[in-house]
Amino acid sequence: MAKELNIQFQFPIDELATAVAEKLIPFFNGIKREEISPPETYKTRKETAVKLKVSLPTLNEYTKRGLIIGYRFGVRVMYKESEIEAALIKMNFGRSSHE
Repeated sequence: MAKELNIQFQFPIDELATAVAEKLIPFFNGIKREEISPPETYKTRKETAVKLKVSLPTLNEYTKRGLIIGYRFGVRVMYKESEIEAALIKMNFGRSSHE
């Protein structure tokens, strides 16, 4: 059987915290912190069509052509709000830039 070793230290807790911090700070400084992005919001087909100022059949056509990506949740198709904004910028919906 192994003998039980009982060691007792008696020094202030702040000294222990400082000693531990001195050893760990270099380790944590090497770790990259990833930014936490806000959760993605989704819009319904109808909300998306209103935002893009198109009809539902036109939105279906845009989805089929890959101009905007629809995500299926059960029987519903939803669109990411960030991708709707990107599609607005990317497609500019055929309007000239000088209007």
